[in-house]
Amino acid sequence: MTTSTSPTPPSWAQRIFLTLCLLSLSLSLLCFRTITSYLRHTRKSNVKRRRALLSRLGLAVETRTERYTIIGFFHPYCNAGGGGERVLFEAMRYHLEEPKTICIVYTGDVTASHSLQTSRPRAVGERTSSIADGGGGMATQEEILRKAADRFAISLEAYKDRIAFLPLSSRRLVSDSYWSRLTLLGQSLGSVVLAKEACEELIPDVFIDTMGYAFTYPVMRAFNRTVPIGAYVHYPTISTDMLQRVKSRKAGHTNDAAVARSALRSQVKLWYYQCFAWLYSWALKRSDVIVANGTWTRDHINRLILNRGQLKDVQSAAASSSPSTSRRVDRQASIVYPPCDTSSLQDFPLQGRGNTIVSLAQFRPEKEHRTQLLILRGLLDRYPQYAKAEEHPVKLIMMGSCRNTGDEERIASLRSLSSELHLDPYVDFIINAPYPRILSELSTASIGLSTMVDEHFGINVVEFLAAGLLTLSHASAGPLLDIAVPDEEGLRTGFHAKDSEGFVERLAEMLQMREEERVEVRRRARLRALRTFSAEAFRGAWERELWLRLQQKIPVAPGANSVKKRN
Repeated sequence: MTTSTSPTPPSWAQRIFLTLCLLSLSLSLLCFRTITSYLRHTRKSNVKRRRALLSRLGLAVETRTERYTIIGFFHPYCNAGGGGERVLFEAMRYHLEEPKTICIVYTGDVTASHSLQTSRPRAVGERTSSIADGGGGMATQEEILRKAADRFAISLEAYKDRIAFLPLSSRRLVSDSYWSRLTLLGQSLGSVVLAKEACEELIPDVFIDTMGYAFTYPVMRAFNRTVPIGAYVHYPTISTDMLQRVKSRKAGHTNDAAVARSALRSQVKLWYYQCFAWLYSWALKRSDVIVANGTWTRDHINRLILNRGQLKDVQSAAASSSPSTSRRVDRQASIVYPPCDTSSLQDFPLQGRGNTIVSLAQFRPEKEHRTQLLILRGLLDRYPQYAKAEEHPVKLIMMGSCRNTGDEERIASLRSLSSELHLDPYVDFIINAPYPRILSELSTASIGLSTMVDEHFGINVVEFLAAGLLTLSHASAGPLLDIAVPDEEGLRTGFHAKDSEGFVERLAEMLQMREEERVEVRRRARLRALRTFSAEAFRGAWERELWLRLQQKIPVAPGANSVKKRN
């Protein structure tokens, strides 16, 4: 006779484990249902907000056969007045020439009164001024467009009835000053919040990020899987150079000296960077089209988003023009050079420039203004005749914008260093100069100086070329690979150096050139700027490399008009 044994009851540890598993599963399902419900509600209410936008702009109600194409530009700092903003407004001018196009800009430069949401809640910590997060203070649409016209000579007044600026109230979350640690991760998470705010304002027909916030792309995909996403990347958030700098324990702007001195901290930071690079690559791949502002940025982006086989195909295509290797690898980034206002610079005289050296850059740490003062001191020590010249003494004019208290402190430090080096008679600081003043200085200066290492592009160097200056820039990235490159005949259009000693020698060489040699180099440099970096060249490349490729992905409603290709 067999006896049955009762099953052993679960232990207390097993009970706790099962309870936690069930609780986790329940919470996960609840979160999933909450998120999907929120996404569904936002998509459904987008129709209402779209109508509100058309009503605000005074445009006719859309029908099945007549619809507008709404292009949403993600540019949290649209009123900063820099080169990235020139790209934004030039792109807007291009698209607004199509009468059935509306351009909206998601930005932190406008107040909540610009919102399309009827009962928009005030964000936690929302400010009425954006100066603290690196902006230039709140502005109206009219003020933003007026600044674009004054700073860039890009007038959008004729299209103002098809332009709207929508608020991003949490912009402080993408400010570098907000995150004292884990800045890359913090700003990226902040951009996710901003993308959510943007979609709550309006989900556009086409989404174009013109500031390089890649983590907004998966958010936009979550709200609308079919929306075409374009990216204009000025600078990769993380690059292989940054990883190599940490790996080799080399101190720099992105690698604190204290971290570089510690093997353990360097290894931890390397793991952090590697994980972040993978996430950044994944986010970039959520876009449909990626364009970069130059060779250096494009190559770094391609290394992140392409596998080894695709990268090899791209490199082979670049090295050969044969049909077998010229095929575009799907998803590879291409180049669209940013526009430069060459029209206001091209008539400056090429002769009689004296010995004035001009620096034109925001007073950010990576611009290496301190190095410029050390270079000038080295020049005057090694070649004292330039300090004693009575008719044309060497003069360094440091022009740039001051955005916040951090910039103010850097400028004060530079003034102090200038005094310590006994350079005050040879250095002038021009802060936040209006554009006419900048043009005036460029029209009479002789040499344009740029010392930033790995300058992703270098619009200031382009302006130097167009204004007829001899250019001296760091031998890296944009200035070396795209801008001050030899012309078709292999002749020089600019000068480069790698270290302070090299800059001193190149400056001396440029100051000692015969006038006819200077004029010839300036002539070649200006010709390159006009042909390659004009607004017209930008518009052609924007259409060819970005817009026509995005156009193919715009869903067209049955019976609706399609966007036509430009003639």
